[in-house]
Amino acid sequence: MVVRVALLVVLVAVFGVPFLATAQVDPTPPAGYPGQSNLVPVGMPTPTTAFERLVPGGPVRDPGPLDWAQPGPYMQPNWSDFSLRSFSSQAYIATTYYFYWHDLTDPVRRERFQGRFHIPPDPGHYSFLLPETHQREFNDMVAAGLDFVLPVYWGEPGHPGRTTSVTSPHYWSTEGIPAMVEALDRNRALGTPPLQIGMFYDTTILANADLRTAAGKEYFYINVRDYYSRIPPRYWAAIDNKPVVWLYDTVWISKFDQSSIDYLSDRFAQDFGGLRLFVVRESQWQASKGTDSPTPVTSDGLYAWGAAPFGFNPSPELTVAEVGPGFKNTQYCTGGPKRNCFDTDREGGARYERELQQAVASGRHILAAETWNEFSEGTDIQETVETGRQYIDLTRRYVDAFKGLVGGAP
Repeated sequence: MVVRVALLVVLVAVFGVPFLATAQVDPTPPAGYPGQSNLVPVGMPTPTTAFERLVPGGPVRDPGPLDWAQPGPYMQPNWSDFSLRSFSSQAYIATTYYFYWHDLTDPVRRERFQGRFHIPPDPGHYSFLLPETHQREFNDMVAAGLDFVLPVYWGEPGHPGRTTSVTSPHYWSTEGIPAMVEALDRNRALGTPPLQIGMFYDTTILANADLRTAAGKEYFYINVRDYYSRIPPRYWAAIDNKPVVWLYDTVWISKFDQSSIDYLSDRFAQDFGGLRLFVVRESQWQASKGTDSPTPVTSDGLYAWGAAPFGFNPSPELTVAEVGPGFKNTQYCTGGPKRNCFDTDREGGARYERELQQAVASGRHILAAETWNEFSEGTDIQETVETGRQYIDLTRRYVDAFKGLVGGAP
């Protein structure tokens, strides 16, 4: 489905460094290629893949040494309290995708937004490094009736093919996590209604790995470990006492089967007090890939990315009610749908309201808003200069109805 490639285009447009062709042996960087070895923060491991170039669907790539992986403190043997605030799978709950890679405190970066994307209020204080940014957004998510948030996780310094790009010398994917935790700590001290944190696993970081091999499975798992081990368990989003891992698509995965999914929980239980995971798959994970004959793959939940450009998906196998306000990447993308360029009009909020109505009527138990703040794709529902709090208010109205609360939308 083309929208999945569209997200890759956005990552390239915003950060400037994609995965490109096959691996290069020559250590000399290609002309005009910024590389990544000089962009990681001081003290972080220098990538050994700085000049490696990959394309989705390319040759199977062994992940190599995982010595770049740096877990946080919240795992065994140093941590033993894995008490969770858990939701029931029988309850009606709502979430959203949080793209915390923005840093508009930089005037140059802020200037790139002007006239192209929606702008958050007070952009000069909008950054993944600022706890007050996350605190404000988390409070607005609670105001929208959301129960947990899915920050997009994009790997850490040294991860094959990753780069800080324009956020150098900071590494948003890892350095944004302590700021989010501090925001939650501040709200907890104030007695603010809680918002839990799950993991939106950006599987583009899997770089054509074979997730059926021992090395590929551990590579798949290590990103889950590193993410959750940096967040106190009291803040984890869990369903039926299982921390949530929300998988993006399979474009950057060469091979996988049921054992790939099972391994995540098996290894997580070893490091995190016996806890298993609540894995929600994107629709591309419904059957194995790279096997002689596709076999079914199962997990705790299933969603289809693409509500923002394509609308609510009523397919009966889906367990998540995915909604979005519209989509626009034509500020930097040309060539139309054949080149993954879309301009799906918001209709002044009417499109989003129709999808929310379908979500309420769907009978599904999880609602996911696509997205909170992916400004460069025009899918943001957070407060902005251009839309105010319209989409926050719409979300709250229909989430209340989704949950069967008095006062929700009819």
